[in-house]
Amino acid sequence: MTTEYYRATNFADSKTELSAPGATPERLEYLSKYGFVIITDFVNNPWIPILREAGRRVTEACSPENGYKLIDSSKGYVHRAKEDEPWAIRGLIHPEFNEPSFAKFHGSTDFLDFVASWCHGLQAEDLVLRGMLLWCNPRRYENGPSWHRDVTWWGTGKDYFSQKEIRGEGPEAYSEETEKKLWKKIQERGVKSTKERNGVSMFLALVDDECHELIPGSHHRWRTPFEHDVLLPQTAKDQGIPYTPSWNGIDPLPGQVAIRLKAGEALIRNGATIHTGHTVPNRERNTLSIGWSKWDRSSDEPLVADARDAWQLDPAVREGIPYSWMQTAWDRWAQTKKLGNTLEDRYAGYDIQQIKSGHVVGWKSELEQEAARLGNNWKSFQTVSETLTIK
Repeated sequence: MTTEYYRATNFADSKTELSAPGATPERLEYLSKYGFVIITDFVNNPWIPILREAGRRVTEACSPENGYKLIDSSKGYVHRAKEDEPWAIRGLIHPEFNEPSFAKFHGSTDFLDFVASWCHGLQAEDLVLRGMLLWCNPRRYENGPSWHRDVTWWGTGKDYFSQKEIRGEGPEAYSEETEKKLWKKIQERGVKSTKERNGVSMFLALVDDECHELIPGSHHRWRTPFEHDVLLPQTAKDQGIPYTPSWNGIDPLPGQVAIRLKAGEALIRNGATIHTGHTVPNRERNTLSIGWSKWDRSSDEPLVADARDAWQLDPAVREGIPYSWMQTAWDRWAQTKKLGNTLEDRYAGYDIQQIKSGHVVGWKSELEQEAARLGNNWKSFQTVSETLTIK
């Protein structure tokens, strides 16, 4: 019996009138109006087939069947879906992943020339390292939708750590008054970001990709009552936050389109758009999220790194970077971060379970050794100092 998998019915494709390279007035106007733009600057670029095969090797190596046999994926951060299949992979520039083409492309003339063309001539010596990841598709099950915005529209509006996701306390954090105040600030930041362009990030398709869906123009407006039900996390609903049940978790949203990219095309978007990833087993996803940011010369005290980025603090990452200016960009990022002292500060859930099953992986420090020794007796967010106190 053949399984019929989901496929979008409305699509957004690249436009001939937006094919001129760089940050043209036409592209910027489109991005401002719709919250996204598809660029064609890397179509037929010789890097695409090289990265495509590297992406396929990494995805296969991170499959649950391979465990840590081909790659110690605890040296990165792999997002996993049902039955531990990967849907996003971080750590691509760690030497453990043994795929140097990712770092080489990140620092290549081809990519830096695009960054300069988009960001008012921004040069390599003024950059700070930002994250890179590979979007892929679980091979056995559909994954998605999971509609959201890449902005904090509740509570204080401050960014939150993936390891300690704070969704606000009680109804006040989600009141319409709080939301609308934050939404005004979000819109102001979006306009400023598009104008200043102190960095750029893109989803660069290594194969044809229609797995990213969004609602065009949703970055310009608040949300409808229907969208409130879609966006409000279940944890908030469980707290008793008022909402109107409207969505069955499956049906398309009004106005949604799938971004249809051909290999070498890329999506640049405003993170305030309402969007989701949605993959199915029979359509390959092999898309690189990649970009650069301008160094702001911040000298603030270092903060605990988000767990998704903690792997990047490994000095081996710096040593494996192929360009000296790129190592400087790593230094600038690393001086603002520090490694947390719990497993949750360092690893994805899969790796935490592996450590508690007796595998000393990842940083292989006293923390990992003690957690491996104690197994399931090791508590969430437990530290080594707490263990010594218990002893």
